[in-house]
Amino acid sequence: MEDHNLELAADNPCSSQLLPIGEVSRLTGVNAVTLRAWQRRFGLVIPERTPKGHRLYNAENIKQIHEINAWLAKGVAISKVKPLLMSSAKALDVASAQSQKSDIWHQQILALNAALFELDQLTFHQILDETLGLYPFQLVKQKLLHAWFAQLMPLLEPRLDVELLLAWLDSELASRIGGRLSAAGLASSPQIALVRLPYVTSQKNTEPTLASSSSLTNRLSFLVILLELAELKVTVINLGVQHISSLGLINNRLKVDALVLLPEANHSLSKQTELQTLLDTMPLACYLIGPFAPTLTALSGFIAPNVADLIGQIATAKQHHKKQHRRQKIMANAEQIQGGIVDER
Repeated sequence: MEDHNLELAADNPCSSQLLPIGEVSRLTGVNAVTLRAWQRRFGLVIPERTPKGHRLYNAENIKQIHEINAWLAKGVAISKVKPLLMSSAKALDVASAQSQKSDIWHQQILALNAALFELDQLTFHQILDETLGLYPFQLVKQKLLHAWFAQLMPLLEPRLDVELLLAWLDSELASRIGGRLSAAGLASSPQIALVRLPYVTSQKNTEPTLASSSSLTNRLSFLVILLELAELKVTVINLGVQHISSLGLINNRLKVDALVLLPEANHSLSKQTELQTLLDTMPLACYLIGPFAPTLTALSGFIAPNVADLIGQIATAKQHHKKQHRRQKIMANAEQIQGGIVDER
C-alpha cells in the first residue's frame, strides 16, 4: 500500500501528499546527499520544510527529479540542467538540447587515469567525491565507472607496474567502500556474504591464488559491485576468494540473508554441476552476479540480472520473512493468553 501511494504521488501533480527525503530517494534513485547538493548548489528541487526543518517533497518535486535524471542521462552536466527545466525551454528539440551537453564523463575518465598513474590520492578522491555527490549512482556506474574500467584494461595490461596500480586502486576504493559500509550496516537493511569464485586452470589446481582468481575484468567489476552495495546500504561480509568446495563449510554459521557469488569465466560443465549441487543444498538463498555469471549456463536459475534488482529481491524476501515471524509471534502470544484464561477457569 505504501508503494502504491508513493506511485500515485509521483504520477499525480495535484496530489497533496508530502514525502520525506528518504522515501523520495528510494522512489527516484537519487540519494539524499545528492538531492541536498542539487538544492544547495544549483537551486534545483526546492522542497517544503517542517517546523523542525525537515525536507518534504511534493509530486511536482518528484516529477522534476525524474526530468533532471533524464537530462543527465543525455549527457547534460548538472550545472547546466536548470535552464532546460524552465517552461520556455521545455519545447527545445533534441538538436537544441545537444548544445547544452558537455563531455563531462570523458573528462572525468582522463582525470582518473592521470590520478591513478601518478598515484595521486587527493585528486582521485576529489573526482569521486564530486561525481558521486552530484549524480545518481546508477548513472555514475554506467557513464563513468564501467566506461573508465573498459578503457583502463587495455592501458594496464602492457604496463610493468600493473600490479602496483591495481593494489593502489584496490586500497583507495576499499577505503571509500569501508566507510560507506560501516555507515550502512543497519539491522533492517539486507545482509549478504560476498564470495569470488577462483579462476580454475586445471583439475590439479584446487587452491585459489591471487594469480588464478583475479582476472582484470572481475577484479575491477568486484570494486564497482562493492561500491554499489554500499550505496544501497547493504551490510556485506566480504569472504574474498573461496573455492567451490569451501562453500559447503559455511553451513548455518553465517547469519545473512543471501550468499552472492562472483564467478570467473572458465568454469567447466563439471564444475558448474558441482556448484549447482552445492547451491541446491545451501541453507540460504544463493545468487550469481558479475560479468561472467551469464557464462555459467547450467546455473541460469541462480543468475541475478543486476545488483539493484538482486538487493530489491532480497529486501522484499526479508520483509516478508519478518512479517511472517511477527505474525507467528502474535499468534503464539494469543494462544498463551487464551491458555491462561482457560487455566483460570
